[in-house]
Amino acid sequence: MEYRLRAYHRGSERPKALRRQGKLPAVLYNRHMNEKIYVDAVEFDKVFRQASIHHVITLELEDGKTVDTLVRQVELNKKKHAPEHVDFYALADEPIEMYVTLKFVGTPVGTKLGGVLEEVMTDILVRTLPRNIPEAIEVDVSGLEIGDVLHVGDIAFPEGVEPLVDKEETVATVVPPEDVEKLEAEAAATGEAAEAEPEVIQKGKTEEEE
Repeated sequence: MEYRLRAYHRGSERPKALRRQGKLPAVLYNRHMNEKIYVDAVEFDKVFRQASIHHVITLELEDGKTVDTLVRQVELNKKKHAPEHVDFYALADEPIEMYVTLKFVGTPVGTKLGGVLEEVMTDILVRTLPRNIPEAIEVDVSGLEIGDVLHVGDIAFPEGVEPLVDKEETVATVVPPEDVEKLEAEAAATGEAAEAEPEVIQKGKTEEEE
């Protein structure tokens, strides 16, 4: 799926003034460039909810050029819990490091005997060229029995995609029936803690603070 977002060169406009107009200050950068831009706040929210940090967002600049990017950082307003500034990393034809979503496929053998599939990882850090970025990496869990553990080294990665995680790291496991209640209790406790904390994608200084 393709994600596109209109972007404009910022000029001398101040970040606070832009925000009052419903515009979101941003920066477009890589090792060879660093440009101040802005995007429409509502449009960004709509696109980012779907693309997040895992998918390429193509910026359509006012001069007609397009730039493929990844969102590297979103600074949030602590009170309004809304984006205040975005860092777009402009992709070039060189390897990048990024997190890619793991897509679990198949029904584990062990779940038919009362076990529960525990997905330890939901995404994984990889190195790849921008043109090779996969939408997701499929993980076949159909052969897992109760007590089995699937490791990073067991995953068949797409060509040109290199995992940057130890091959012995656990990706998924089928938990025995007697451990199901304990797993559910831990999940509930984690959920309560998550509700108490604001959802933030990397905190950083705003331009006013700098």
